[in-house]
Formats: sequence, structure tokens, C-alpha cells
Amino acid sequence: MTEYTLGDRGTVHIITDDYYDAEILHIFEELLIDREQVWNGDVRLVPEPDNPYQPYAIAVYVDDLKVGRMSPEDSEAYWNPICRVVASGYDATARLQLTAVLRGVTGDTYIESAGLLSLSAPGSLFPLNQAPTQAALLPQGASMKVLDEKDYSEYLHEILPPSGEGRVILSLENNQIKLADGRTVDSVDVLHDRKVVGRLSTQISEQLAPVIRHAYEHNKLTSAWGTIRGNAFELSLTVQAVRPSEITQEWFNELPNFLPELLPEADEYDVPDAFVPSEGEAHRESAPKKKRSLIPGRSASVADTANHESATWKDQDESDYPAPPLGLQRISVLMGILGGLILTAGLVMIFFKPMLGILGLVLGASIAFLALFYGRDNSYDEEEVSEDPLEH
Repeated sequence: MTEYTLGDRGTVHIITDDYYDAEILHIFEELLIDREQVWNGDVRLVPEPDNPYQPYAIAVYVDDLKVGRMSPEDSEAYWNPICRVVASGYDATARLQLTAVLRGVTGDTYIESAGLLSLSAPGSLFPLNQAPTQAALLPQGASMKVLDEKDYSEYLHEILPPSGEGRVILSLENNQIKLADGRTVDSVDVLHDRKVVGRLSTQISEQLAPVIRHAYEHNKLTSAWGTIRGNAFELSLTVQAVRPSEITQEWFNELPNFLPELLPEADEYDVPDAFVPSEGEAHRESAPKKKRSLIPGRSASVADTANHESATWKDQDESDYPAPPLGLQRISVLMGILGGLILTAGLVMIFFKPMLGILGLVLGASIAFLALFYGRDNSYDEEEVSEDPLEH
């Protein structure tokens, strides 16, 4: 299905840490205790009108893996715009930053995760105008100020929405200008619906000129996302596009237009049922929400974890977990008592002999820390959870 890339000038947190552990493990090749890992990539936003647990939920998919969902509040706010994309026959896509880390506490391990979508506000997901049919749309990136836009303020005020801000699709055309000293430089004009509304700086024009020429040689018009802001007295226009050095070779090969035409705006759209439970959602009636224990053995695979998932997600009795050896327990208790005594003495001495008191506090704290270290369960210090998809 054709992808429709949504506006990305904002951030939205998604829910990942209750029923999506198995799927998140598939995303990362391995997770290590207390070492956070980050994944960045494109995701699909799928409305689920038939979700039995959260009506009108919007799920977040990496390929065929459901890795999270929007909160009830965000799902309500984004429901109609995303349903518009789906009803038009496209996949609504956005950029996701997914973080995950394996945590271990007294022999129990669980995944701690979070997701952050690059997503504009609901009213700014779509541009006020359509991209030209032959447009090659640049990937969104940092903002670049459009110069001389005040010379076209009358026209720009006509397209400025009542809210005072809107997204637009702008076209970029390169021209060569001869300076008074005889030099020729590139100058990129900015157009909205074939009307000039400003220009980019000479430095940016020089960087973008080869990109625009490449598109032109392939019968494409270079376009980019833009933002118009203002009121009755002033306004500003910016272009949001990646730096030319960051444009991938794939873009140059395909010269894609990410903005197919959508259905007209409506109060509601008809979208198909799409709820497919994740591993956690399939077991949510019998499993607590969080924190679910993984309890894998040293260097356990995701496949082994998944085979025991329904059992390990249930409440565990603390007696099920291995305790530190008895000798270490006694040593840690004695060290803890000694550290406490030295700390107390240090607190008293600090009022009479400050230097000696500080030394006592440092020594007592060190011994107490060692007591905690020897008293904890170290059986999972270097444990890692990895995945071999072929075993799953």
C-alpha cells in the first residue's frame, strides 16, 4: 500500500511498556541489563475501531509488529485525520524513536521501554495545498527562513489560516543571477502554487542548486514542506527540508512524491476493523499489566523467553528467585553493621574534628555500599536477551 508521510513538526509519546514486550524484543537484536538502546525508523499508524480494550485506539506498527499505541487522549485527537489517510487507501506513516533497556531486580528481569513519534499537531498533519503532480518532495528537516516574503505579504495573508499557522507545500526553482562584479551565483526562488513568495539565502541556494537541477533533468519539480505563521500585521514563511548532504541516494533514484491526494475533509471516515492482539494483549486477561518478569537464564534467547511468556508474566512468589549464598549474606550483614557504626561515629566527630568526621562518613558509606553489593543477587549482572527470528 502507498505510504502517506504525515507532518512531523512535533512530538507525541506513545504507550509501549505494558503489552508489547515480545514485539519490542524482536526490534532489538539484543538487550543488556541497564544499557539503553535506541531504534529510529518509520512506522505505520493503524486505527483500530474494533479494539475491545480501548475504543478508537491507534496502534503503532513496525512492519508487522505492533510495538505500541497512542494514549486515549491522543487517539481521540488524531483519530479523524489518520482515518482520513486510511480511508483514502494509504498507510499513515511517521517517524518513531523507540528506546528499550533490560532491568534486573533480585533475579527478576523486565523490559523498560518508551516511544516518541515525530508528529505535527492534528491540525497541521496535512498541507493547506496539494503538492504538484510532478513534484519530488524533499524529506522534512530543519527550518530555513524564506527571505523577502514581506514583498508578497498580500498574497500570503490570503492563504494564512484563521489559526495563524499552517503547513504548506512549497516549490523550489533555481535561477542564476549575474552580480555587478560579473560573477554568476545560484538563487533559489520559493513558490506556492506556482506563485513566487520569496527566496532562500545565497548560501542555502548554492547547496540546493545541484539537487534542484537533478530533479529538473528528470522532469521533476523540487518541492518541500513549509510553515506559514502570522497575524493581520506580520507573518513569516519557512521551508523545512533536510540538508543536501543528508539526502539519501534512494531519494535521488526515486524522486518520490510522498503526498498522494486524500479524500475531502469530513466529520468521520469508514475504516476497516484492524485489531490484532500483540502477545501481551492476547494474555492480558491472565497477566498483570507491569512489571512482567522475563526471568530468562544467562544468555537466553527471545524464542526461549516467548515459549515461557504466559507463565513468566504471571505474579511470581519471591521464594521462586535464588537468594545470595548464605556466607555472603552473613558477610553483608556484618559489613552493614560496621558501616553503620562508622557512619554514626563520623556524624558525631564532624562537630568536634571535622576532617576526622568527614573521613569517617566516607569510610562508613563505602563499607555500607560494599555490604549492599555483596548482599544483592549477582546472577544476572551480565545477562543479555537476544533474538534469533529463525527460532521463533
